[in-house]
Amino acid sequence: MNFDCNRRKWVEAFTPWKRDPKEAPYSPDVVIEATRLSGMEQDVYLYPLNRHLNIFTKRAALKVSTSVVSLKSYSGGKEIFQCSGTIIESVNAYSIVLTTASLLRCSTSRNSLAENIKVIVHLFDGRSFDGQIESYDFHYNVAAIKILSDTPLPIASLAHISDSITIFPSQLQVTVEKPFQLGPHSNSFDLIPGDSVIALSRFYAKPYNIMAAPGEFSIDRCDSDFDCKELFMASCRIMRCGIGGALINRYGEVIGICFNDFGCLAFLPINIASMWWEHYKKYRQVRRPWLGMEVTNLYAARLHTLEQIISKFPDVLKGVIVEEVVPGSSAESAGLKHNDVIIQFGGKRIQSFLELLENMWNNVGESVELAVIRASHDVPLYLSMVVEEATSDKLYSWPLWEV
Repeated sequence: MNFDCNRRKWVEAFTPWKRDPKEAPYSPDVVIEATRLSGMEQDVYLYPLNRHLNIFTKRAALKVSTSVVSLKSYSGGKEIFQCSGTIIESVNAYSIVLTTASLLRCSTSRNSLAENIKVIVHLFDGRSFDGQIESYDFHYNVAAIKILSDTPLPIASLAHISDSITIFPSQLQVTVEKPFQLGPHSNSFDLIPGDSVIALSRFYAKPYNIMAAPGEFSIDRCDSDFDCKELFMASCRIMRCGIGGALINRYGEVIGICFNDFGCLAFLPINIASMWWEHYKKYRQVRRPWLGMEVTNLYAARLHTLEQIISKFPDVLKGVIVEEVVPGSSAESAGLKHNDVIIQFGGKRIQSFLELLENMWNNVGESVELAVIRASHDVPLYLSMVVEEATSDKLYSWPLWEV
């Protein structure tokens, strides 16, 4: 056991990209704030994968790094929170930073705005701006902060996630690994478990250095302090100031917003943040459907469950499987059960979780017909469900981070 433990530590510490840095000469022109890192923060900052980045990680990070900012918030002169964010829009004299709503959260109430908030935004080149609250949503823990500048600021390239993977056995084939290259902005990015992802953040003290934490996308679920069922997971390890920062793919495109989950990383897919922001810009109000159930992509189900499904419904290659139904929800009223597979929603074919969520988003408050398959039935079932809205009494619970 000791041998295995020591071997694992050696493997984690070893990297062919390791190079001992040389100390920079002292310069009185550079003033660095004195910072105290907690034990956990030191471990994350010294994590080998975060310190010794390979060329692929550096290429991807450099494509978006100038759009990643550091933010601090104050209430009555007292610091509330420090985090990171990403510039997603820059029009004329103003820019929009997408970040976490924890920046604005009252220290004694999860879903209340702090009083007399002052937000400071620090850019990659050392400039600082006062931030104005444009919009926020404690349900998804996202916020849009506006900053005014004389010139347009660099914006990040966003790529919506496509989380649809077929389970059909005939799709087995030998894949040829493609060489890495930075691609142009894309409308969609196929995200598969094991894909490389990178969490980007900006340190909260001078000189506000960019930080990158590489890892892999995982189908594991978030079971700690987050109620949010829409979160995805990755193996990146970030500091607390990395909350709200960008999760990017290997092409340097933003695919999510980062949240710290103690030892791994939970992230909100950029699809959801984009829907939230676009709806706000159009209607000047937020919208969020209440799922009333915990679901995941069909391919993530257990092997014996998949065997039962495809043996009876061989044409069902993709879909969304129900893992848990919330008591008293409209999903329960509709008759949805554990291990049901949703294959249609409102007459549209459903191939993935994010497709289902988008369709629910567009039908909040309406009654919609669902087609589901159930291992105990030989034909699909057609159910009717009202898409509930996440009202103030149903908002997700998020941790209150201590400064």
